[in-house]
Amino acid sequence: MDRTIGDFPHVIHRTASLDIDETQERTVRFVASDETVDRYGDVIMADGWQLDQFARNPIFLWMHSHAAPIGTVPEIKVWGQRLLARVKFAAPGVSELADSLWALVKAQVLRAVSVGFTVNSEKDFEPIRDDNDRVTGFRYLRQELLELSLVSVPANPNALALARSLKLSEPLIATALPLDASVIARQGEARRRIQRLRVRGYQLSAPR
Repeated sequence: MDRTIGDFPHVIHRTASLDIDETQERTVRFVASDETVDRYGDVIMADGWQLDQFARNPIFLWMHSHAAPIGTVPEIKVWGQRLLARVKFAAPGVSELADSLWALVKAQVLRAVSVGFTVNSEKDFEPIRDDNDRVTGFRYLRQELLELSLVSVPANPNALALARSLKLSEPLIATALPLDASVIARQGEARRRIQRLRVRGYQLSAPR
């Protein structure tokens, strides 16, 4: 089915290449965006990033919420085909939320960031079509960065256990580490497969 352009601001989720900077307190470097095809079928051209407005108020957010600032972005730039950023979390004690999220980032439980951006005209993007001339995504040629956010990723039991070992609150864990539908489906299938193996084992071991 053909895709149609959605409302803006458009939000794209990217898996971060996190690099904790041990030389500067509570600082992380990451790739905010690149030119690979994302899960929506879209491509963001690196040379199209407009960063001037964002640089005037470079706040780092939690889950795209302007009510939840957790740090700043003192450095952001385009390098080759990537948008690179350096993020500094709020100082210890300033924000309980930032403290908790920093603990999860440092433990490599949270590893995803998201860019929110907008375009100003139809000339700023073009459709990507498959061999049947169906629109499968969009190529963004010129886009204005609105915000950067730390976002949650599907959790696994080990991540949940680690988060609890850090003595974080259950409400924070619930928002930071939600189990998405795909994770739940995989876990359900695993349980059903184990059950089938057990049933088969009982059948093979039963007296004949």
